[in-house]
Amino acid sequence: MEAHYISESKKRCLEAGLQADILPFPRNRLHLHELHERKNKFAEAISVMDFFSDKTTKLLEGTPILITLTDDLGYIISFFGNEAIRESVEQFGIKEGIQFIERDMGTNVVDMALQYKRPVELMGTDHFHNHLHTAACYCVPFDFMNEVGGLTGTVSMMTLLDFHSKFALPLLINMVDSMQREIVLRRKNRNQNILNHMTLNTVNNGIIIADQAGSIIEFNQLIEKVTNCKREDVIGTSVLKFDLFAPYMLGVLQHGDRIENRECTLSLLHNKQMTCLLDAIPIVDDNQEIIGAYLQIRDITDRIMLEQQIIMYEKFSAIGKLAAGIAHEIRNPLTSVMGFIQLLREKKPSAETNRRYLDIVYNELIVLKKMVSDFVLMAKPSSPEKKEYVLQTIIEDTVQFMTSQANLKNAILTTDLCITLILISIDANQIKQVLINIIQNAFEAMPEGGGEVEISLTPNLQDNCVEITISDNGVGISEKQINEIFNPFYTTKENGLGLGLSICYRIIESHNGNIQIKSNTKYGTKFIITLPFQNS
Repeated sequence: MEAHYISESKKRCLEAGLQADILPFPRNRLHLHELHERKNKFAEAISVMDFFSDKTTKLLEGTPILITLTDDLGYIISFFGNEAIRESVEQFGIKEGIQFIERDMGTNVVDMALQYKRPVELMGTDHFHNHLHTAACYCVPFDFMNEVGGLTGTVSMMTLLDFHSKFALPLLINMVDSMQREIVLRRKNRNQNILNHMTLNTVNNGIIIADQAGSIIEFNQLIEKVTNCKREDVIGTSVLKFDLFAPYMLGVLQHGDRIENRECTLSLLHNKQMTCLLDAIPIVDDNQEIIGAYLQIRDITDRIMLEQQIIMYEKFSAIGKLAAGIAHEIRNPLTSVMGFIQLLREKKPSAETNRRYLDIVYNELIVLKKMVSDFVLMAKPSSPEKKEYVLQTIIEDTVQFMTSQANLKNAILTTDLCITLILISIDANQIKQVLINIIQNAFEAMPEGGGEVEISLTPNLQDNCVEITISDNGVGISEKQINEIFNPFYTTKENGLGLGLSICYRIIESHNGNIQIKSNTKYGTKFIITLPFQNS
């Protein structure tokens, strides 16, 4: 500090009635509640300063240092430093809550730094009071108004004159700059943590995050409900605590596994269950090294229940459409059975004739039994059960079941199946349902007066799959309709609900297959169902 600023300050001290050989007496002091409020306001600055002061005193071990934090009015908010020098200055009345102003405390670095808004250092006799002539004092004002919301004040450092260094003030300036950056960073991190916490707890997914060692570092509210565990009880514990999730997260951490859309069922309280889709993916750093694991579950229980209801509706709807054909087919053998029984009742034919009549009756009843069995199988709700079946047999059974419907529509239903038997693991009832639905649609797409529907079966060894193609020569489907035809509730039929093909798509998808449509308004439509051999 320039000499004339110091001399003017000492002159003002004399005019205020201060005496250099008498210890100063601070007249202004904060009440305890006021000091508490200031400490709360400067809590971040105090925390950061405590961190830097601790490092500074350790680096300068053996050097008596006192670091002081004041507000913009010069009130001391907190002290940091050696106990010995703290006790020494407290004898001079320098304590937390007192105000460092020139008219009470004489020429001092705090008042001058606030007054001139610049770093200040006072050496020995620069001070007004004689008892400070052995001290070296440094002070740097700070103003974090723009960055961290209204923190202004000073950071000062006091030591003995014998320990003065020309690097002391630059060191203090650098310390204040570091303080500012640290406070800004802490606030950004805190805001980001708040944002992350809000995001984690407002999404409809249950989320667990673990570090590289498998310790849980995040556990959101929805996963609390699913596991019936509190976040505070789980943070820091191992993922091994949760048997269902541990294999997935350990696979991610140890082998870099990436799991997406894995369907699983969780058991909840009160004997309830949740069906969910599970994702488990690695968290990596800039070098693509795994530093953690992220797991989330999405509740799809309601969706699964709705799909099951839709499947049931489609089955009953299909039964209604097939009722006329089935009634016709049942009526024919019943007429034969009733006629031959009437003959047996009215006449007395020979034993040979009786045998022939009874054989005809028995065979007709066999046909009726199979037809009713197929009808019940169609209507009976069941969970998907994959077993090995000969695919040709499934198709032939379906064709036989739909023949009566073809007759009513005056349509021809043919097959072109490969000779080599294809053994594949499927849910036969579900695949039959898909075939029946598509064949039924083909019948409805054909002009009055008949048409032809062909079902072909071709193995595709190159792609390791088998293709079932259902072709008709109906009115065809436009490109726009093809893009929307598998969407639930999309229909072009006057009385249709638009659920059938979306169910078909879901069933084939659950078999890891797919459905493609090729159509032309002149030549009709082809549905190509692809099923992988991996099901086998």
